[in-house]
Amino acid sequence: MKNFLDMFLHSSVLSQVIILLLIIMSAYSWAIMYVKWRRLRFISQTNKKIRALVEGRKIGDVLAMTLTPQDNPLVRLIEAIKQESTLEKVTTKEGKTVIRRIFPDLGTLRDRLDAEIEVILADEERQIDFLSTTASVAPFLGLLGTVLGITQSFWEIGQHSTANIAVVAPGMAEALITTIVGLLVAIPAALGYHFLRSKMKDLVTELEHFSRHLLVKISRGN
Repeated sequence: MKNFLDMFLHSSVLSQVIILLLIIMSAYSWAIMYVKWRRLRFISQTNKKIRALVEGRKIGDVLAMTLTPQDNPLVRLIEAIKQESTLEKVTTKEGKTVIRRIFPDLGTLRDRLDAEIEVILADEERQIDFLSTTASVAPFLGLLGTVLGITQSFWEIGQHSTANIAVVAPGMAEALITTIVGLLVAIPAALGYHFLRSKMKDLVTELEHFSRHLLVKISRGN
């Protein structure tokens, strides 16, 4: 760590700026990965509870329940159906007045649920693309620092008319440190991006399956 700090302090101003930028990108990337990981774990846990509550119940009973948390994706799908349906008072043959939920046609409901899924995914995927950007840009920033360091080494060789290690070493160290930092930033960001994308695909599959499950309940009236 001490050697890293020494190399950083003896680097050019531009190299220091590059390294600081990479460190900021890395910190933000790790923050995104942690927050999104906790959020997806929370969604997975609450989804199991919601599915257990819905399973085996009639659609009317499902829509009559107050489900929490309100920001859970499955709850949002149920709420979308509530918004598309209406409650009407109906008089039975026996003369009793009952409240019945009236649904639009299944095509309309399917379109509404598909639209809600798109909104949910847009909310949950927010900031994940920054990881992809970091994974792509960080190595190039490191390469830029490498080029600057090598250029500095050749400049020192020209100035001193010698390729002595004491002359070349500072520029080469500057070149290596930016390359290392760039890779240390890019690799975790790339892994985190693909991990979260995989989890998002699983969420899409679950939402689509749950949406179809609700539509089947509505079509059967149970």
